[in-house]
Amino acid sequence: MQSKKQIINNFKKIKIKESFIIIHSDITGLIFKNFSLEKLWNIIREGLGKNKTYIFPTFTFSNKHKTWSYKKSKSESGALSEYFRKNIATRRTVHPIHSVAIYGKNQSKVPSHNSKSSFGKRSTWEWLCKSKDVCNLAIGLNLHGGGTFCHYSEEKHKINYRKFKILKLKIIGKNNKLIKKKFTYFSRKAKIKNDWSVCERDLINEKLIKRIKFKENDYPIIKMNTYKVTNFILKKIERDKYYLTNKNLSS
Repeated sequence: MQSKKQIINNFKKIKIKESFIIIHSDITGLIFKNFSLEKLWNIIREGLGKNKTYIFPTFTFSNKHKTWSYKKSKSESGALSEYFRKNIATRRTVHPIHSVAIYGKNQSKVPSHNSKSSFGKRSTWEWLCKSKDVCNLAIGLNLHGGGTFCHYSEEKHKINYRKFKILKLKIIGKNNKLIKKKFTYFSRKAKIKNDWSVCERDLINEKLIKRIKFKENDYPIIKMNTYKVTNFILKKIERDKYYLTNKNLSS
């Protein structure tokens, strides 16, 4: 088990130059003595930088009650994400599946989600992919599970193994008023599955992903610039529409 000081020092070594950091997390390997999510969040913020603007996925996949609420729908993207949404974030974007929560001095520069689909034009995810000042940090995860922004490239190319699905949900906004807009999700069709292994290998070879491991417990972290990785994947999909699937020609 790492000490609090060791974890802080490890995060300081990551050295992120971008102003915006989107964090996907599995915190299993970050437990320390007298652990709490509040302490872990403070460690991460101190280690990565108090002047950064932080973004966490606050995804909702179940929607058992056929309702998504800006204030009440919990994040299903891990314990740290839900803690951030509930206790830290000053904003949350509106999409019944792929919302994000935001906190930091430049949070106003992150645009609201003005798209019906998760990753379409004028979506928050489009901005995250087109901005050169965004770092995607996967804590305790690989590209699979830690690189949601990569789906933007699939929707951008309108690849044929996905189709738009209308989400028949009741959407409640920040002001507790009903949002009448219909939202969609670029849903994967049956039989074809996403496979990120070849993409991750290529990104590592091209030095677009940096892998970091805490020596105390071999805890994995990967970081990447969303703009650079997005451009790389867009070009790959132009040549092979199945690049991000188990039908990838290079696999």
